[in-house]
Amino acid sequence: MTNTDQEVTVAHPAVGGTRFSASAPDSSLPFVMSVCAFGCAAAAVAVTAHARLLFDHLWLSGAVWAGAAALGFAAGWGLSRLFGFQQRTLTPKFAVISLVLAFAAVWGVNSIASHIFMSAWDRFDAELGGPGQCLAGTPYGKDRASVVTWAVEDDGRMEIWPGGPVPKGTPKGYKYPVLKLKHAVNGGTRPLAPADGTSRDLLRSYGCR
Repeated sequence: MTNTDQEVTVAHPAVGGTRFSASAPDSSLPFVMSVCAFGCAAAAVAVTAHARLLFDHLWLSGAVWAGAAALGFAAGWGLSRLFGFQQRTLTPKFAVISLVLAFAAVWGVNSIASHIFMSAWDRFDAELGGPGQCLAGTPYGKDRASVVTWAVEDDGRMEIWPGGPVPKGTPKGYKYPVLKLKHAVNGGTRPLAPADGTSRDLLRSYGCR
């Protein structure tokens, strides 16, 4: 037989012959599996970048990416089998919808990771010095602090130097102390906390936790 697209009949004693096509249409299964694998790997890259794992442990990050891609590949196969994508012909419309959904998922994971694994400055803004926080409007607030630095003696500490204007009622000659905080790690998840007794008393005086 020279025409490979011609339907062939196979005789079977029980059913009297089964008809099938020698050339099946292009299945969307490989595309779905690839998109899922790429999406999971991209989401893993976003998470490891925000968590500083990408910069500090590159080999471990690579292992996480590979595992995420394998998991996405398997998930794509499972979803395809569940919804019958392996029997659906790949069309431009289906491809675009799949890519948009994958992009939306990666964007969502990146947004969540950016809120969980903050930089030290962003965490100070969200927990203490930003609008609506206990240090807002004080010499240590985000918009009034004169200097924000990381202490030399400990990589996990940051210092907030007070700035002006000096609040009304401040005793003449009073010198505001430097606020020292620990757990100031980029990509960390632990809340900032006072690093010494003076800082603890200072936060307590402003009604901070």
